[in-house]
Amino acid sequence: MPVTIKDVAKSAQVSIATVSRVINNKGYISQKTRKKVYQAMNQLHYTPNIAARKLQSKHTATIGVILPSLDNPLYSELFENVEKYLAVANYQTLLCTSNNQPEREQKYFSLLQANQVEGIITSSHSKFFIQQDLNNYPIICFDRSISKNIPSVRSNNYLGGQKIAKVIIHKNKKNILILSGSKEDLNPINDRIKGMLSIFQNVDTNVQTIALDFDSSLLVKKLLIQKILSTHHFDAICCTDDLTALLVLSFTKSQNHPPLITGYDGSTFVQTLFPDLLTVKQPIGPMAELMCDLLLAKIQNPQQNFETEYVFPISLTQ
Repeated sequence: MPVTIKDVAKSAQVSIATVSRVINNKGYISQKTRKKVYQAMNQLHYTPNIAARKLQSKHTATIGVILPSLDNPLYSELFENVEKYLAVANYQTLLCTSNNQPEREQKYFSLLQANQVEGIITSSHSKFFIQQDLNNYPIICFDRSISKNIPSVRSNNYLGGQKIAKVIIHKNKKNILILSGSKEDLNPINDRIKGMLSIFQNVDTNVQTIALDFDSSLLVKKLLIQKILSTHHFDAICCTDDLTALLVLSFTKSQNHPPLITGYDGSTFVQTLFPDLLTVKQPIGPMAELMCDLLLAKIQNPQQNFETEYVFPISLTQ
């Protein structure tokens, strides 16, 4: 006997009307109740008539995600978590990678709108989204603030930079390189660098900052790092992301007196394969879950007011 909406309501311990409102995305339903209904649907293998529902309500149950790249383990883990949380809510995802090129972001934004996605999660470094009239469009930003009207979910980058710098000073390192990606206005690494410098400037250190082009391929970055390290010696190299730290480690691990290498992000992938890397860990899973909850709430009630920023604490792994 096929599973009915009545069976779902009984399993979720809610009314049939509540299940119907969840399926059709009508009226206010708390995220807790919504998740109970979707979990019941998944457990009972209940599948509503999606095609008919879309035609009637224009509810596509699709979210667009625009990320710079999946080369960085941070973004891979972030997307994996976003996709998982949205699937629980019976939403599918469309992923676009922009390499932080505004023209690609514009192209993908138009593509996502053409596919009638109900909202977008982005980690844009460019100013494309700032230049758009998006006041009534459901968008959530990861790790950067692009508009006071678009909620941002991020970690405390400034404090993370300070924590790294304090460890460097505690280990009595004097000749220090801060190796960063591109430093556009919206890039969170700017706050990480500011946090480091706020500590370094108060002690006797020689600090040099070098920015790598964010758009460069991993091979090009590797060659640039090789050139830098072949002509300079540092006691410590502070990388503003874990991927850069791993590229540096590939050159320094064979040295007799290698510098102290630090990273930033703390993805599960990096922590599993390189447990000894000193890095700042961002709570990627909880951040992804909050972004999904905020976006679904914004889709359900576009007039609801949200905070401009939601800042998560960070931790240091050693």
